[in-house]
Amino acid sequence: MENALRGGAWTFHDGSEQEPCSGDRMDCEILNGMLSKDINPFFEAFDSIVSDDSDSPDMSVLTSKAVLAVSSTLIRHLDAVSLSFQLQNVAPTQKDWVGVYCVDEQAPVGDDQYMDWQWTYAKVAGTVNFGKLTNMRCAWQFRFFTQAAGKYVKIGESSLVKFVNGPTEPLQVVSSPYVWYGTDPNALNQYARASSTTYRASDMCHEPATKEAAQYFRDPGVMYTAVMTYLQPQSTYYCRVGDWYGVQSPVFKLKTPPSPGKQATKASYFVYGDLGDWNIRPTGDAPIGKTATTIDLIRQDLNDPNSNYVAVMHDGDVSYAMGRTYLWDQFGAMIQPVATEIPYMVGVGNHEYCHTSGGDKDPSGAPGNGFHPEGGNYGADSQGECGVPLDARFVMPNNGNRVFWWSVEMGLVHHTMISSEHDFTRGSTMFQWLERDLQQVDRSKTPWLFLHLHRPIDYAVSLMIRKQLEPLLGKYRVDVVFSGHYHAYERTCPVYGEKCRSVRLPNGMEQAQAPVHFMVGSGGADVDKTGYYNVGWRAAAMMEYGYGRVHVHNATHVELEFKRNRDRSVADSSWVISDHQWTV
Repeated sequence: MENALRGGAWTFHDGSEQEPCSGDRMDCEILNGMLSKDINPFFEAFDSIVSDDSDSPDMSVLTSKAVLAVSSTLIRHLDAVSLSFQLQNVAPTQKDWVGVYCVDEQAPVGDDQYMDWQWTYAKVAGTVNFGKLTNMRCAWQFRFFTQAAGKYVKIGESSLVKFVNGPTEPLQVVSSPYVWYGTDPNALNQYARASSTTYRASDMCHEPATKEAAQYFRDPGVMYTAVMTYLQPQSTYYCRVGDWYGVQSPVFKLKTPPSPGKQATKASYFVYGDLGDWNIRPTGDAPIGKTATTIDLIRQDLNDPNSNYVAVMHDGDVSYAMGRTYLWDQFGAMIQPVATEIPYMVGVGNHEYCHTSGGDKDPSGAPGNGFHPEGGNYGADSQGECGVPLDARFVMPNNGNRVFWWSVEMGLVHHTMISSEHDFTRGSTMFQWLERDLQQVDRSKTPWLFLHLHRPIDYAVSLMIRKQLEPLLGKYRVDVVFSGHYHAYERTCPVYGEKCRSVRLPNGMEQAQAPVHFMVGSGGADVDKTGYYNVGWRAAAMMEYGYGRVHVHNATHVELEFKRNRDRSVADSSWVISDHQWTV
């Protein structure tokens, strides 16, 4: 199941597995065998069981049905559900399947608008497992379909599976949104009111993101933002969110990062791109070592009493939703245990931004219909999202251009995040901002200068980026460049102008005289199978799932690690030693 894709109910589907209906549902004819108004077409669909010499249809057809029973009709967010089925008066077929529906009780959901599915493989009776189920502002329902005369016929549906808190759970719209916080989980005596935002299908750039359907755009609900003030650096706080007058969330623990220039102990970061989302905790066997494993290992690292992780740096290709709202919901549920504990900082990748029309909807304000340089593979990889959902769901430092480019200082590090999906050429808006940002860094306060972007700049398809940006890296002595995009891991030597540059120290270690490039694009999206760019400055590379760990020990020593998911080991480790005074 190397190419497994996941449906809306976190069900695995092998890449070769055919969906009951095509993606656009245009070829899907479904009859409702449960309604009297559909009796005639129901008979027609089952004409194979009506005798040729009969003057009237066999009335036993009316009793053909699938009896469905769910393990629970009331669940909590991220609970799993089992569905039992039993066919009565109808023979099973190889085309029998169960559809999964996210049902708004105020509006009917058509049978062709299933969010997920599972085949039942010609069984008369059995049990199908679904979950973990996300509270996506709806109830869940399961419907059973068989096939006759080339048409699907619904012959059973389950009771609605509702969530305990329903629309009052703090994953939904509330009348008075607040966050309460403090240093004592039993005395959250500080609070802040939240502002809200949302987006519509028409706010995005083009199809399929603008298509309203179960597996594409559906109401994303409301995103709330609150600012917690007077927080002390490198401290532990507790918080909960919800309605001042209603239901509130559990209490979460969070850690603040060290203040700029202050770092009493080692400070560490998680760094990766391309986490993906389709491999989250399946109902069947999970592909080994992908998205879910990455998050599980990060959670273990966070719980290590000897660690001091201060932030996640997710360098683009965040959820891989690409026009599918339910994937954003489920991605949020997946990262929540990490993102509630330490800052989850994101940059934009091609699968959030690249578009080919509707550029007036682009929240970054870029001219035209996206950036499409000659010789680059800049297409429509966001499937029309053009950054709208990412921008609505994540708030980054307000010193650049929203979620698209920004910078932040934590401890001894100045992090600069830019977009490899926008115009990066000399004189462009982002290029000018980048140079100003690098120029103003006080290296006596934050000696380490890290640049983050989605596409690596030392690959054949990205040489145009290197041509434009490498002079800035040398001029302002950028220490490490972090990236993803290529679904694998690679670390270079300190390299500039295609040459490794370092000096040997008396202790035998190397002192960097140029930026090190650290590419981690295998957080969860399927690992690439094509070969690496054949260059002499590669120091380590592997086509493995995993994530990066960056340990800032002091002003001169940083340790880079790649933790491999397959065996949960540190598969590559290297030191970057620098006095930050080198020139090229």
